[in-house]
Amino acid sequence: MNQYRFKLITAFIFCTLLFNLLNGQAELISKTKLYDINGTKYISAVEYAKTQNIRTIFYDDKEKLELRFQNVKLVLSPHSSFIRVNDETYHMYVPVIYDGNDFYIPVTPFLDILNKSGLPIALVDSSEKFILTTAPLYNVNGLSVKNKVNGTIIEINTSKRFTKDVLAASITRGGWLNLTIAGALVDSLNMAESIMIKPVVRVRTIQSEESAQISFLLKSKVDDFEIETDDSHISIFLRTKMAENADKIKEMRRRWLLDTIVIDAGHGGKDAGAVGRGGLQEKTVTLDIAKKLGKLIQANMGIKVIYTRDEDVFIPLWKRTKIANDSGGMIFISIHANSVPGSPSVRGFETFLLRPGKTKDAIEVAQRENEVIALEELYHNYEKLSNDKLIIATMAQSNFMKESEFLAAEIQRELDKVLTSPNRGVKQSGFHVLVGATMPNVLIEAGFLSNKNESKLLGQSRYRQKIAQAIFSALVNFKDKYENPLIGDN
Repeated sequence: MNQYRFKLITAFIFCTLLFNLLNGQAELISKTKLYDINGTKYISAVEYAKTQNIRTIFYDDKEKLELRFQNVKLVLSPHSSFIRVNDETYHMYVPVIYDGNDFYIPVTPFLDILNKSGLPIALVDSSEKFILTTAPLYNVNGLSVKNKVNGTIIEINTSKRFTKDVLAASITRGGWLNLTIAGALVDSLNMAESIMIKPVVRVRTIQSEESAQISFLLKSKVDDFEIETDDSHISIFLRTKMAENADKIKEMRRRWLLDTIVIDAGHGGKDAGAVGRGGLQEKTVTLDIAKKLGKLIQANMGIKVIYTRDEDVFIPLWKRTKIANDSGGMIFISIHANSVPGSPSVRGFETFLLRPGKTKDAIEVAQRENEVIALEELYHNYEKLSNDKLIIATMAQSNFMKESEFLAAEIQRELDKVLTSPNRGVKQSGFHVLVGATMPNVLIEAGFLSNKNESKLLGQSRYRQKIAQAIFSALVNFKDKYENPLIGDN
């Protein structure tokens, strides 16, 4: 772009922004703070994404940040002067700064790239304290599905209020619920990547100049639906035919139905568990993953969550199982982090079942996790878990072994999708915390704190969120497998 053309575009942008301000349309302009770093102006990528109402995805393995506009992916690399917009690579001459939490982008070349690539136009304001940007590309940017006792709620996230008079909805014979929204600009990529929960099995979007259509494929018949709106949501309430389904619901409740999940955050209080890089303690990692998992379950599955601990306190092993049984739990998940101080190169994630250990490393993991018994102040009669005792214990849980094996395999499969660490597979050994749990149960070792790189990752909130999301996905798969056949039988 020559200097004359650039000046013309800059003048046009300025006039556009000024026109909006003079006509009382300040809401069509967003401001992002400028930072002066060694005499060069930068903006925070996270702040820019927030003001533009766009999604960000951080890739831990490569430490790259992706900004997702409607149909555009903009990728930043730490300490690199190159920036990628879809398949096009641009050179900014000045490198991006990465501080471990945020990416800082040099403003002057970045604004030039925005103008070249057709992204939202922007310029530096006269005070040189902000960049001014035109309105976000979209105002409908995500959705969630929640199941309730008497139906389902589809919540569509919006950045403005859409009144009912601009909405139109209908259900086709093929089971598609079509919602048309006048004046909507939809983040189709974010919509497509939203987690679907039955009866909603698929979503698709169609964007036109004046409106957008969002369509949901429903697996179950819907008796009626109602739509409500507020400043940040469009909520669709789907009601099922209660009379038709009453017998099914009663029968399902008489049979096995997943309604309570018990999450056990390993260690706690005076028992720090394994200690990794920078003093990171296993009890801190496990509690954070447990809480993140619990929030996902409560927000998306409508299932009760019981924590064996929800703060930094010491809970004896025997009491953790008792909490699970007394609460009527249907699944027991114990979350841990591994450590092999003598082998710092060992890394990866694995899920354990309660059975006699077949490998040396599985036996060593169980021995380390069982050592917490020595910290218990009140006497409890723990029998030595010899192979004979374990066989008896596993026989007592034989009714749930098939479900435990399936859940463990699903957890490994889902973790393998989102983590770059090695998949160490499903293993078996003797853990006191699992003994006596009268429900499907597994113990997860999310990674090795004794490994420098893995300890660094486990110290990051976003990495622990990935682990929680993967376990959540495995639970959704488990629920689908063991509940849907019950529905189909009636």
